Amino acid sequence: MMAEDRSIPYEQRRNANLPWGYWLTAGGEVDGWPPLVDDDGQHWNSVREAFWVSRLGMARITQSSIMYQELEFMLALLCAIDRRIIAVEERAVDLFESWDQSRFYGAFLHGQALLEPDPGAGLNTKLAPEAHAVILMLASTRSPKDAPMPIGLPTLRAHDGLNLGMDEETRETIITAHERTAQTLQYRFQREQIGKACGIVLLGDALGPNVPLRRKLWSTTLLDAYARDRMYLWLMERIDRWPVWGELAYRRGARALSEHLMQVKFSDEPIERV
Repeated sequence: MMAEDRSIPYEQRRNANLPWGYWLTAGGEVDGWPPLVDDDGQHWNSVREAFWVSRLGMARITQSSIMYQELEFMLALLCAIDRRIIAVEERAVDLFESWDQSRFYGAFLHGQALLEPDPGAGLNTKLAPEAHAVILMLASTRSPKDAPMPIGLPTLRAHDGLNLGMDEETRETIITAHERTAQTLQYRFQREQIGKACGIVLLGDALGPNVPLRRKLWSTTLLDAYARDRMYLWLMERIDRWPVWGELAYRRGARALSEHLMQVKFSDEPIERV
């Protein structure tokens, strides 16, 4: 069979509602070589390998961990673009720590037709239909040790105004529901009373080389319950970054996380003349 014509939109060639690679055929009922065969008769060890080589045009590499790591990053980035409204400046600081890398990756994804056309070839755009299929595939093929965030985990929309357009009772109902959902994550922020102050803490489960325990990695106190809830809502909008932020606090300490959150929070703030 001839290679498919990618000049035809993905959604006209494939079912964009199914995970990318759903057309691959298993070679047998048990694991063995070759496990997967594509439409062109090529053999692949996994769906991820087929995507990495045949779709992205990357070289086959002996260290599959490198491929896996890069595809995990792509999954995180595609989810960040798809699930929340975050300024492009913040995305560059938090995900790439570099404007150059952010621009290059944006051009790469546009070149792969995984983003909707954009004159600037940046990341501040929408995903193409194929990218949604890629998210489904990458999320369903993650390693069990990665403890993935469930697909479809509800996130909060960005709101304008200091009161977020909701009263205290509504705010409490929304935040409580999200806190229950986050209980399954290894690294999670949660509200906590710290002495007489309203605070937020970052907890990490099963940490430590000898006796894995739950550990409090970071904390902050705020002026009142409203200020605490507003910060928690800001954190909740970025829940897909919690594993990375948790690792930062665990490996480098609470101060490193505080400094990083300050950079992320103010990366897109305009300078106003007084």
